This record gives sequence, structure tokens and C-alpha cells, in this order.
Amino acid sequence: MGKKILVVCYSFSNGNTRMIAKQLQQALGADYTEIETVTPYPAYGGFNSKVVSQGQREVDEGFQPEIKPLSVNVADYDVVAIGTPTWWYTM
Repeated sequence: MGKKILVVCYSFSNGNTRMIAKQLQQALGADYTEIETVTPYPAYGGFNSKVVSQGQREVDEGFQPEIKPLSVNVADYDVVAIGTPTWWYTM
């Protein structure tokens, strides 16, 4: 019997991370869920937008936003793959 696999993804902005995570999910025949922040981020409006400066400030301060509970129990899986975008040169 194969391993039970979950792909967990946090995606922001134009969805590149989501697109890759969905491809991984399909290739592996895995389940899929997304990480969502309790307080949504402002929309991306280019390099000088509010969310860019907010992201830099949060990375500099070590801030970790509160996230909503996942729709699945990760303990039910043998393998969990996590996809995340780069946020000011870090995950």
C-alpha cells in the first residue's frame, strides 16, 4: 500500500506557488489543502505597494501571522509537502 501524501500550500499574489503545488498534488495523487492567514494581506500592487513594505517589516521583526486551522489533520498523513513563496528572501 502506498503512502498517504498531503500537499500543503500558502500562496500569495499571482499564484505561482499554488500552481506548482497543484501540479505536485496531481503528479503524486495527493490530497491538497491551503494555509490561510486569519487577517488577509493587502492585495499586491507592485513593488512599491503596502504589502511589500509590510512583508519586509514582518521579516525584519520575525513576525509570524496567525493562521486558520487546516481543513485536514496532518497526523493522518505519512508525507507532508509544504509549498510557500519567498517573502523578502526567506520562507
